[in-house]
Amino acid sequence: MRTGETGLNLIKGYEGLRMSAHYAPTEEWTVGYGHTGSARHGMSVTEGDAERLLKDDVRPIEQLITDTVRAPLNQNEHDAVVSLIFNIGEDNWKRSTALRKLNAGDKLGAANAFEYWTKAYVNNELVTLDGLVRRRAAEKSLFLMPTDAALVVPTSDVHPAAECEPEYVSDRVYSAKPLVDFDSLKDDANRALAPEERAARTRALFAATQALSGEPTKMIISKAEERADMGVTVGALLAGLLAFVMTGIGAILLVGQEAPGLAEAMGLSYERFTTIFESLPIWISAIGAAMCYFILYILVKRSARHDLKRQRARDLAQLRVAE
Repeated sequence: MRTGETGLNLIKGYEGLRMSAHYAPTEEWTVGYGHTGSARHGMSVTEGDAERLLKDDVRPIEQLITDTVRAPLNQNEHDAVVSLIFNIGEDNWKRSTALRKLNAGDKLGAANAFEYWTKAYVNNELVTLDGLVRRRAAEKSLFLMPTDAALVVPTSDVHPAAECEPEYVSDRVYSAKPLVDFDSLKDDANRALAPEERAARTRALFAATQALSGEPTKMIISKAEERADMGVTVGALLAGLLAFVMTGIGAILLVGQEAPGLAEAMGLSYERFTTIFESLPIWISAIGAAMCYFILYILVKRSARHDLKRQRARDLAQLRVAE
């Protein structure tokens, strides 16, 4: 199959036209639309020459596709593959996932494999290049575009799942996933652990063991547990302060009732006691409500602390199974 005008225009658009020879970062001379075979210093071409050279360059690629691809290709698929090989080279194509997927009959997988070829070395560092990302996207789009409009599959009744976003996991997935995947653990039973992974597991196992041992001096706690403990401490302090205030009010009332002389000496006159007695229900209700709130707060924090302990116990059990 010969490369069509669509494929040639795709290559032209991303290779760009150079009327004069240019020494590329790949340490070779290029001229026209990425032509390197006969390019040399001082060489110049017309636009017609550049197109002729391009057609000459794609002929070996067309033969390469004939020799390596066992699956039938339509014109758009063929042109997209020609553009890909023109950019990545023959050796990379022969070992590519795209070729393996094509020969396995998985054309969608082959199209997705185009996106693997988006990196290049810049200053000895492998980086993703914007130009390569755009070119692969154009080639993939052409590869997936049917040559016959009747082959287009309508998608009006199909909506993408929320799980297309990598960081999102729905309740549906959580419900379908087992709590412990024993099959994967069995598969990994004979896999040799890297030193870093073994060290990380050992540290996690030690931390979980110490946390479950009940020895406060040796316990290793997480940040979440530390925050829960701080919440319990603050709640207990505030509840104690309110209890102290209520005790003080009761003591003042007791002095006024049992030792009026001492109350007068302390500046607590009868009128002041009358004011305190009138406001007493409000004070008792407010302080009692605040104490109930802080006690409930303490209970919630303690419950959260126990949940963390249970989670850590489950993690320990999974670690022991993995070991």
